[in-house]
Amino acid sequence: MTKSLVTKYLVTKPLTNTSNALGQASIPAVNQYLELAQLQQLETKALLNELAITDELLADHDKNISGDKFQQLIAGLLKLSQDELFGLHTAQYVQPGSYSVLGFIMMSCETLGEAITKIQPFEKLVGDMGTTTLAQQENSLSIGWSCIFPDQEVRRHMIDNVLASWLTFARYLTNNKGKPIKVLLTRPEPNLEQCYQYQKVFNCPVIFNQQSNEIIFNKSLLTLPLNKGNKQLLPTLEQHAQQLISGLQQPLSFVQHCQQLLEQNLSVEKTTQQDIARQLNISTKTLQRRLKAENSNFKTLLNNVRLTKAKECLDDLSLTGMNISQKLGFAESRSFYRWFQKQTGKTPGQYRKENNT
Repeated sequence: MTKSLVTKYLVTKPLTNTSNALGQASIPAVNQYLELAQLQQLETKALLNELAITDELLADHDKNISGDKFQQLIAGLLKLSQDELFGLHTAQYVQPGSYSVLGFIMMSCETLGEAITKIQPFEKLVGDMGTTTLAQQENSLSIGWSCIFPDQEVRRHMIDNVLASWLTFARYLTNNKGKPIKVLLTRPEPNLEQCYQYQKVFNCPVIFNQQSNEIIFNKSLLTLPLNKGNKQLLPTLEQHAQQLISGLQQPLSFVQHCQQLLEQNLSVEKTTQQDIARQLNISTKTLQRRLKAENSNFKTLLNNVRLTKAKECLDDLSLTGMNISQKLGFAESRSFYRWFQKQTGKTPGQYRKENNT
């Protein structure tokens, strides 16, 4: 593991908190599903637009989306795909970054057993759509996962994804040494062809109609050495992960929640109060009242979000005025130029020149 690869995840800005009743999901976790969708050549543009999941959002590994939105995304992908084992097949795209900082923490451990102990304390960095359980027997250890999503079909695919991804990542960490004793799944037993697919992915007996979803393996595998990471980075990574989790646990104010929605919808032309209110499942009047209660209003909030993004874009010299205008939701460049000068007293060109000399 190179230092530059890890440094990417040692960011100073906190992960965004989009927590709701169904938790939240990190962008790397979301991208795992979209990679398979791309391989299957699914037309996802309309679905992503409907959910306000932009290319810009998907490129930022520090962001996440609400669990509700993630559930809708997976449900939409399942309708587009003919793959009845879509979740299972997404496991082939797992990589250290798929688990956010947790992936690099696990890479930096001495043994597989130590790596497994890091899952529960830091799994919220990947998402809190479910919880991990560990249970020891005399000669074996089981690692299970339960999902909180109410959509049964989505839940089944997510469970397949999580268990198969764990195993795929463990194989990577241990150079493909060892295999599970068996895998237990609550789902009904599928047809023979699908049973074969499960067997192929897990490389062990897979038993259906069980009480829980878990992987069971021999305790001897816990001592397998890992040689993928830099052990000296482990304390730094864990400290950073703890800071990120602390940030996630702080509840968002209503203004911050609206701010996040505006950031996600920014490239959509003419984002209105009605659009944001609809995504919050409230009326426009309620939106206005709640913003006023926190000493804000929609126009000010939109301008602040746009201005922050505009300055970030202007610092990127590879972006043209047209590129920036589109990212900010302006129909044409001159509208952006007039707006920016009104907000700052400077033209975009003047700002860019002053900040890049």
